[in-house]
Amino acid sequence: MATPPSHSQSVLPEPRKLVLRKIEGEADRFVLYVRVEQVARCPGCQTASRSVHSAYRRTLADLPWQGLRVEIRIQARKFRCRNASCRQKVFAERLDRVAAIYARRTDRLGNVIRLVGYSTGGLPGSRLLERLAIRVSDDTLLRTIKSPSTVEVTEEAIHHLGVDDWAWKKGQNYGTILVDLERHRVIDLLPDRSAKSLEQWLSHRTTIRTVNRDRAGAYAEGASKGAPDAVQIADRFHLFVNFSDAVERALESKRQELEVPLDGEIPVPAENNVQCSKPETAVQRTKSARRCRRLERYQQVIELHASGHSQKAIANTLGISRKTVRCWMRSNEFPERKPVSGKYSHVREFEKYLHQRWAQGCHNATQLFREIRARGYRGSRQMVSYHVSPWRKTNSIGKPKPPKRLAPKDAAILICKRPERRSADQQNILDRLTSSHADIAHLCGLALEFRNAMQNQDGTCMLAWIDNAASSDHISIARFAQGLRRDLKPVIAAVESPLSSGQVEGQVNRLKALKRQMYGRAGFSLLRARVLPLSPQGP
Repeated sequence: MATPPSHSQSVLPEPRKLVLRKIEGEADRFVLYVRVEQVARCPGCQTASRSVHSAYRRTLADLPWQGLRVEIRIQARKFRCRNASCRQKVFAERLDRVAAIYARRTDRLGNVIRLVGYSTGGLPGSRLLERLAIRVSDDTLLRTIKSPSTVEVTEEAIHHLGVDDWAWKKGQNYGTILVDLERHRVIDLLPDRSAKSLEQWLSHRTTIRTVNRDRAGAYAEGASKGAPDAVQIADRFHLFVNFSDAVERALESKRQELEVPLDGEIPVPAENNVQCSKPETAVQRTKSARRCRRLERYQQVIELHASGHSQKAIANTLGISRKTVRCWMRSNEFPERKPVSGKYSHVREFEKYLHQRWAQGCHNATQLFREIRARGYRGSRQMVSYHVSPWRKTNSIGKPKPPKRLAPKDAAILICKRPERRSADQQNILDRLTSSHADIAHLCGLALEFRNAMQNQDGTCMLAWIDNAASSDHISIARFAQGLRRDLKPVIAAVESPLSSGQVEGQVNRLKALKRQMYGRAGFSLLRARVLPLSPQGP
């Protein structure tokens, strides 16, 4: 084997300690034979020793070369400690900045594996490293991510903290995420959502000036006890969400007022609406039976609520969801099912021809189906029959469109939306609602005043809005205003402070993506290791 060139020494992890003796190439790897030249010191008393006890070979995996694995075989030594007062009699020389004790790979290779695992996860990282000639299993990769870094990291002072919850399983288990709002990075994860855990975490950080949080009582209590001198700031995003929910609850009892008549709608004369009574079809009988069952269950919910049962007890007794119980209790009347919205049909491509043939007196759906079939229609005859059946009822061409009915949630979003961001159609719908219903116009006014107070960062205006909303006839709006009064200082701070915890929502979204990417392997320790910033590594 030829003597290696002098510059080959520089490829070693620590050229000042390791001396390259020779390089051998095999089919799938390069093997570097290395000896150690350093002053050995006892790890117990740090006394230098030159008394060699024995020698042994240590094999380390290193960074690959040209798509092939690299293996470093080190001729290491053991020494005797000549310090009589030291309990350590024999020790192996340490390879600082090369590899840790008992390690099977160099530190720089471990840093690469750690970085790839942090970025991609277990199995994807293992597959990627395999293409880079680094063999490591997904389990080893995950252990490497969870293992603490060997580099000491100086903890920086935190002044502005963002707090929010994240879901292990939505509606059941939650954790807490803590974000440094100045440096835009996650500081820590807590495995639960409680005041006690937040208080314990804050009690060790005395430099926090502000705590940006949602309006949950647990976080308010934990921040007050753990950081009593810090200013609590309510999250503006959650304030808007809470207000939108209050508007939605106010509209639950006004479903009939959310019908929007169409432009140019012409009422059908009464004589055209007179229809001969026909026996119900099987589909109509099924729909009627289902409606009767829903009506009976709705009446049971109202009776149980009147007798003092809670929503959870009603849901368990009747076998329905709490969301359905809550929705029915908010409505003043039996909520009918929303009519099915018209979907696109290929029959509409031939609507002009169908209009022409209908005007000529051809009212037979089968005949019309055969004619458009010859023109390229590939749908069924039933769709043609559904399309022309309204023309028979109204004795006119064109399907009469029913008045558009908004869901309370859609109407609440439309009311709370910025005026400049509403489309022309949305503004037209809102104008029609407000012009015909004073209650909806009042809600629009409250929403506009609330948004202006938030955007103008005017605490006085917000106080006036709270006083005005507390006396509103809408119970949900009044309760929302009373809730703001109980949390008044953080709410006013949210209005006047330029700090925003919007970035916390982005970090929660990133956490969810990581959790779903790892499927069932996302235990808390692993999830925390991948969410927190990767610890800086040594050179």
